[in-house]
Amino acid sequence: MKKNLFVAALAGAALMVSCGDNKEGIRMGSLSSDFDSLSYALGANIAFGLNYEMNDIPFDYKTIAKGLQEQALGKASEDHDKSIENLREYFMTKRGERSAAIAAKRQAADSARLAQGDSTKVEYPQADPDMFESEEERTQLSYSLGSDIGFNIAQSKLPLQLVWVCEAIQNVRDNAPKMNEQQVGAYLQNYFMVKVPAENAAASKAWLEQIEKKSGVKKTASGLLYKVEKMGDESVMAKNPQDVVKVHYTGRTRKGVVFDSSIFKNRSKEQQEMLKKQRPDDFDKDEPIEFALNRVIPGWTEGMMLVGKGGKITLWIPSELAYGSRGAGRDIGPNEALEFEVELIDVTPYEEPKAVPAEEKAEVKAEEKK
Repeated sequence: MKKNLFVAALAGAALMVSCGDNKEGIRMGSLSSDFDSLSYALGANIAFGLNYEMNDIPFDYKTIAKGLQEQALGKASEDHDKSIENLREYFMTKRGERSAAIAAKRQAADSARLAQGDSTKVEYPQADPDMFESEEERTQLSYSLGSDIGFNIAQSKLPLQLVWVCEAIQNVRDNAPKMNEQQVGAYLQNYFMVKVPAENAAASKAWLEQIEKKSGVKKTASGLLYKVEKMGDESVMAKNPQDVVKVHYTGRTRKGVVFDSSIFKNRSKEQQEMLKKQRPDDFDKDEPIEFALNRVIPGWTEGMMLVGKGGKITLWIPSELAYGSRGAGRDIGPNEALEFEVELIDVTPYEEPKAVPAEEKAEVKAEEKK
């Protein structure tokens, strides 16, 4: 997953919760429609963050809005990687250098006035135009910043109207927000900590009830649903939570979105592109993984004991046997049930460590003292 420079920190958890399909969730919207509280609160939250983190930089907010909208809708004139490159260069190097130059220039001007007997205090602008070397650079970086925000908004998969997000950013910039900072915080906290978890729990319950009715699906006492597609070698099965298994797998949300896979063709386009850059010679290689069963979610621990080596199984895991109310990153929201297709390649039974004879322990201690 790409690292983004600013928005995750500015918008906090708001951009890290999956609430729907991106193509259905993000739309332009209209100011003539009903007030969209979520979109406005998120935009205001971003703007308050910009004020705290970048109030020394005179960005062009109309251009930020343009970059945000175009990137979120997949129509950006600048690739997101290029946006990140532009922002990284500016914030890692140029911002500090220019801030120092502005401070030195102001100090010299103040000293010159004092030397002439003028003690008048000059009020300098908080955001100095000299933070940019030209209007072209200001426009470019404003667009790149908007592009980065828009990318994060698109990745969030939230049901947003961009027109209200941008309206809120501009309102905060103009010191005339329709929601103050406390109201924004309260709204987003309730939305992500109460509303979304409750909606996910209800939707996951209904989804699992439908899965349970399908032919061949069984249910364990814990609530795990499973269907054995191929039993495999029953003489080689995991029996201990400390056993190590080697598997191929694909994990999906209840909406069918792949959030992780060891199989290249099943990975998301973003993950595929990342692998192409990381290892161009074998980017499409499938990569089975190994792990001890006591180091994964409970649904996996239980499910991998239901088939033998070479077997295949589909698991539908309730939230309480998966990631629970905390969720897991950008794709798995709180109280989300999950689906996994798994091929059990191999099982390595756990072996108790051999006891070390007392005389050997004594020898080791003696060596350590030397």
